[in-house]
Amino acid sequence: MKKLSLFVLIFIGIASYVVAIDVKDANKGDLWGDEVSSLENLIAANEKHLSAQKQLKDKMKLFQKQKEEFMLGNQSKSHAFSMVSNAREILTVVKEEHLSYLFPTEYLEELIFFSSIAAKSVPLKP
Repeated sequence: MKKLSLFVLIFIGIASYVVAIDVKDANKGDLWGDEVSSLENLIAANEKHLSAQKQLKDKMKLFQKQKEEFMLGNQSKSHAFSMVSNAREILTVVKEEHLSYLFPTEYLEELIFFSSIAAKSVPLKP
């Protein structure tokens, strides 16, 4: 239980720090300014992060489905390219949103592996 509480505190601290940076950027250096505009900026920053997290969840579900289809025999070049491109997008969002602490090392390594393939790939012509 203590580990969970510590994790929650660390998560809140990191989230607060990231949101504070977004609020500061939105206010052009004036972190507190008008109280209402500060709250509006905080809400906007949280909505931005929430939207990115929802998109990330959708990409992760798609990646999981793509891997399953690949294992079941859909090993076409276009499917493989789509799968590794999606992995690269997931990894990019995880890094940009500072979310890597949420995922097991194995999952992140898998994303890194597939992303490296995507970096070497040339998009297929339609």
